[in-house]
Amino acid sequence: MNKEIDYPKDNTQHEAGLSYQEKSLIASIIGSLIIYVIYGWQVYQRFQAGGFDPAGEFRFWGRAFLLLILIQVVFEVVMQIALVIAIAIATNEEENPSFLDERDKLIDLKGSSYQFVIMGIWFLMAMGALAVGRPPTVMFVLLMISMMTAGIVGSLAKLYLYRRGV
Repeated sequence: MNKEIDYPKDNTQHEAGLSYQEKSLIASIIGSLIIYVIYGWQVYQRFQAGGFDPAGEFRFWGRAFLLLILIQVVFEVVMQIALVIAIAIATNEEENPSFLDERDKLIDLKGSSYQFVIMGIWFLMAMGALAVGRPPTVMFVLLMISMMTAGIVGSLAKLYLYRRGV
């Protein structure tokens, strides 16, 4: 009477135990951390080197944000292409990374909600810094940190949810 139900194996798992989505998230997290550290150091060095007037300072931060966004988008595209090629070479089989089921959509939604909460908290801290009289540079630094932190936390949350099996 107490017969165990034998559920079919999850076909998104491979020999290494990671799905395409998990591999993609891990590569994205590692790459993003490398980009953020190098880019943050470069921005810090350039900011320290220049004595900006107020108008030049806003131009500097505007360019810094746009460049970070551009670098991150290009990195994500190149990384996804490289990951698909590497997986195809390593496994000698094509994997369909574009297939998303309801579980994938739910995980993406939950990860994005964590990302928005983190971004909101840092945004409030940046506006609070302006409200208490801190210079605009503090606001820009906090906003840049918010973008970086939110992206990493969102990816880590998605990776956790995939590993947990939500």
